[in-house]
Amino acid sequence: MKNLFFCCFAILQIIACKPSISPTTPEKPAQSSTSNLPEAEQKALNLTATALSGEVSGSLSADGKALEINITNSAAMEQELDLLPLHSSRAAWVFYKNTGNDKPSYEKIVVRSHVQDTSITLEYPTRDLAIVKARLPIFEAAGNMLLKGDYAGLLGLFDPEVMKTMKPNALEQYCVQLEPKYGKPISFELRGFNFNKSSSGKEYLSLAGPLKRQIKDTALDIAIDLSKPGIQGTIAALKFDY
Repeated sequence: MKNLFFCCFAILQIIACKPSISPTTPEKPAQSSTSNLPEAEQKALNLTATALSGEVSGSLSADGKALEINITNSAAMEQELDLLPLHSSRAAWVFYKNTGNDKPSYEKIVVRSHVQDTSITLEYPTRDLAIVKARLPIFEAAGNMLLKGDYAGLLGLFDPEVMKTMKPNALEQYCVQLEPKYGKPISFELRGFNFNKSSSGKEYLSLAGPLKRQIKDTALDIAIDLSKPGIQGTIAALKFDY
């Protein structure tokens, strides 16, 4: 069954990173600096620095169309270099959700991450961040059902076409097979996101984050079919790594 779920993600062209995440992040004092930012954005920048355990600066571009964030000395990023894109999306999301503004004046958030000898720049249109906000309840519902062991409810969140490919109790078997080694899930959180397209052009949103367990943490990565509204029947795939 594990192969079936991994196959789903290969078809959706989800890029896997590593199978688990470290349960803790080294503590570093968070620092932020702002330039020409409104009060709400200044507060959001401070919270972004705290989330990434690093030094964060931000400013509006000269034309006002982009909110530019620079991240350095981030303990979270240094600990997980191979997850830099995920942490960059985390920075954009933490900033966006904490401004409390669903329709900001700028069109995108540009995140420049500098870690050791590596630097990446990624752009996040605010329209995409609005989609993340709208679809977050699916991730939360799935996570809560995993904590409760409500596999029948979790199955109801899956696309009916995907459900047809599953054998009876296959989802439950897939979810519990890690418990002898890693323990039962006890909490979860969103760490980042990624938008993907299948070979047929269908759009998906991957929401991912740490799944804290009794023994050793894993990840929780859920792919959502953006062509389907609501919560029920929207999950295209689920896996326990990035």
